[in-house]
Amino acid sequence: MEIEIKALLTKEKYEELQKLLPKKFKKVNEDVITTFRFKPKDVRIRYSDKINELVFKEGDPTKFSRKEVSINLKDRADAENMIAVLRELGFKDDPSWIKKKEEFVCNYNGFEYLLSLQFIENFAYLLEAEIMSDDEKHIPNLKQIISSLGCQPIEPAEFNAKIDGYIRKNSKK
Repeated sequence: MEIEIKALLTKEKYEELQKLLPKKFKKVNEDVITTFRFKPKDVRIRYSDKINELVFKEGDPTKFSRKEVSINLKDRADAENMIAVLRELGFKDDPSWIKKKEEFVCNYNGFEYLLSLQFIENFAYLLEAEIMSDDEKHIPNLKQIISSLGCQPIEPAEFNAKIDGYIRKNSKK
């Protein structure tokens, strides 16, 4: 299960965190990822120079925790073929998006959390704090981490409304 807390950022706060996070935490990854999301289930194909994967997210998207299953794909061609198969099977895809992501390890209250600073083109600047766990006791820690960096956690329902607006704005007519 993935437990994550997000914060929407201004461009200025994003740029401030780009300088601050590498000084405070160990950087473990940097990537630019293209994502295709399919419905009615939340099935995603992600690819970059580092990853090619199919991701299935299950559960209420307005909650902080959801089940997540990832399957590695061999290469970009496999990812593109999977996109074609999902479309052929009748899955409908939302507008794709490109995300620049920097990831850092944060040790807090005896646990290791992942911080992800993100810029999603034509959408938003974000900070995510997350952990893979079945225990929702991590939610207060994640919120405290976000707050300690001068950011305000966003409720999942509010974030999903922002996503729906992006989809409406960018869907092919």
